[in-house]
Amino acid sequence: MNKDPLRNMSTPKSVKLSKQEDMDTISDIEIIRSLLYCFQGVDSHWIEFNQNEKQFIVTAPLDFYQTSKVNRLMELGYLHNIVQEYIENNNDNKNGSVASGIAHCLHEELCVYYDSINKLQKEVNEAYEKSKQYSLGNLLCWSVLWLGQLQDLAYTVKMIDGNKRGGELVSVIAPFAYCANPYLQQMATNMIKVATRPLMMIMCHWMVDGELLDNYDEFFIYQCPDINNLDMWNNRYAIRESMVPAFFTKEDVNRIFRTGRYINFLHTICKSKPDLTPSRKTLKDLRNSGDKDLFPMLEQGSIISDLINKACTESSTVVLDILKEKFKLFLHFEGLRRYMLLGQGDFVTSLLEILQPHLDKSSGTLGPHTFRNFLDTAVRMSNAQYDEPTILKTLDVKLLLTSGEDCGWDIFQLNYATGGPLETIFEFSGSGKYSIMFVFLWRLKRIDFVLSQMWRELNLQIKTSYHIVPEIRYALKWTNNLVAEMVHSVRQIQFYVLSDVIETEWEHFREAINKASLLETVIEAHNQFLKNIFKRSVQTEETHDLSKKMRQLFESVLELRGIQERFHSQSEHELNRRKDLEKYIEEHGTCNEIENNDAEAKEAFLLEVDRYENIIKEISNSYKVDLVKFLKKLIKVSTDDQEALHSLANRINFNKYYSKNDQDLEKCATYICRSHK
Repeated sequence: MNKDPLRNMSTPKSVKLSKQEDMDTISDIEIIRSLLYCFQGVDSHWIEFNQNEKQFIVTAPLDFYQTSKVNRLMELGYLHNIVQEYIENNNDNKNGSVASGIAHCLHEELCVYYDSINKLQKEVNEAYEKSKQYSLGNLLCWSVLWLGQLQDLAYTVKMIDGNKRGGELVSVIAPFAYCANPYLQQMATNMIKVATRPLMMIMCHWMVDGELLDNYDEFFIYQCPDINNLDMWNNRYAIRESMVPAFFTKEDVNRIFRTGRYINFLHTICKSKPDLTPSRKTLKDLRNSGDKDLFPMLEQGSIISDLINKACTESSTVVLDILKEKFKLFLHFEGLRRYMLLGQGDFVTSLLEILQPHLDKSSGTLGPHTFRNFLDTAVRMSNAQYDEPTILKTLDVKLLLTSGEDCGWDIFQLNYATGGPLETIFEFSGSGKYSIMFVFLWRLKRIDFVLSQMWRELNLQIKTSYHIVPEIRYALKWTNNLVAEMVHSVRQIQFYVLSDVIETEWEHFREAINKASLLETVIEAHNQFLKNIFKRSVQTEETHDLSKKMRQLFESVLELRGIQERFHSQSEHELNRRKDLEKYIEEHGTCNEIENNDAEAKEAFLLEVDRYENIIKEISNSYKVDLVKFLKKLIKVSTDDQEALHSLANRINFNKYYSKNDQDLEKCATYICRSHK
């Protein structure tokens, strides 16, 4: 250890000598007796301690040689007081049990020092009684060893003094256990053994019973206040990095944290207290013994580290088994796929058909009870009725907050609220990721449903009005072509999301959880499953532009639907007018007034048809422009690591339908094809 900073730290500010020129200098034996008190921080006749200036003052007349030696020797008293002050400030657990343990070790070192002073005093007394000489030089020889040791103690005190507590204190001392100074190394070893015993007790209790008994706020795990059971898993407990002992690995800290959280979760949320696993029994024995410390953790591959690893693994397995058997974890995963991710196709179709007349209404006229009845009806009309009762009891309807201008489509949402332990860990319901993905998939289903409606209405309109109202033939042709393009692109997107993304990722997820034996494995696989479907469905922040372009395509469909409905209503009105007129003429004949009114009505309707055709052409051109932009962005994103997006772009651009009229899209697609070879 480098002693230069140590010596600068431990030297008194100054030693004041009284000028008494009229007195003779005192003998060595007199000043030695005062120094023996000084070594212990006690005032004497010739040497006093100034509390304000924190230094010793010599009041005795000394010669030049005595002054030099006394200055050197008084440093022992100064260093002693530094150590003693720390001991007094940290006894009786005033600043925590770890600081108290360190103070106890320092006190033991001072006791050895006091014992040496007692022996020295006997030697001085014997020399005085036998009229033998005992000089300051002899005292200096004795002080050499203790001066170095007290410097080490005082340096340690300076390093640990302040606001440090618990594991933070241990981290400061730990490096000394590997230094080249044998005395400092042994002292640090003793301190670590004593100081880490309370941390060992807290750690064992946390891993055995899932409770924190940290009365002095010293452990590296702490409990956050005012956290309810629903947020328990992620937010009730946290790790204080500053309080982690330096010799703990990150893996050990995480395993300790997880083990205690598992047990706390079982006791408080699952209301279950399974038998102790073998490793936790061993930890309980260590806690009950009360004399074990964390010093072995300084060495790699320690027994305690292996014990922590086994306890974490065993606890994780126990929790997973309880979640699977008692709370049907894997069954609820299947329920989420079927309903929140719209994997139960016939149920979704039935639900859409039942809800459609109500979803188009203003949100202010809709109530949750009505939708729950529709949900039950959709279940009975589909194969969902054969699902496990556990799943169906969990399925419910949730209406989102409305702005007053929304319709039923905007506020309707399925809710899969498992409650209890599963909700605590996985956050299935609420505004979590499943809800976000449902909103996206529901919008996609809505667009597909709207297009199917328009397609059926167009076919019906062509059959009923094609010959009676010939003016709408070209308008229906334009609309039919545009709807066909929209159906093709939207269904390719829907097929990609539901099949290529969700079903594919679900198979990977199911394989992973079927092989899993630890809860962490299931949690990681579940998080990866959600991450992958969000990323591949372009619903992440990184793909916000692409997601925005997709929504623009959907908005074009809804815009077309609104215009087409109005035109369909006008066409129906014109069709009925002409039928009624034809019937009237057959029965009553015609006249100029009837003919003129009919001509005016046809002319007015023709203007509406022309206006509708122009709007359809504008929507068609706008849709193609937006779709080409979407394809370009889709191809660009697919260059990273999503080959399936490139396949989606090719399916939408079938036979180069869009790229043959856009050179930039053609170049972009050609470049990507070559770059993937």
